[in-house]
Amino acid sequence: MATISEFLDALLDEGKDFARGELKAVIRDAKSDNRLFIKHMGELTEEFIELRALNKISNLEFKNLMKDVVDLNKLQYHKLSVEAKTRAEKISNSLSDLVTNKLLALI
Repeated sequence: MATISEFLDALLDEGKDFARGELKAVIRDAKSDNRLFIKHMGELTEEFIELRALNKISNLEFKNLMKDVVDLNKLQYHKLSVEAKTRAEKISNSLSDLVTNKLLALI
């Protein structure tokens, strides 16, 4: 029977393996995406990991760079949300004008 320490060690090892596999998959998927922004984020993430692996940047620098990647992703998400809302508003206004103008033309 495994001790609690052995159990936790095995659990942590499995967690690291899982996280490593997930990270590789996320980077691979992002780099193969047809959207330039997503592809670029995957390439940046891979580059930052390589820099850290080669000890060219510190853990703190790596953490800050990855925070920047996350922030860029959030900004892009909000930009797309605003663009979608703007398009929807334009469509709504156009429909409203069309209906109003058509109704006025009938009167």
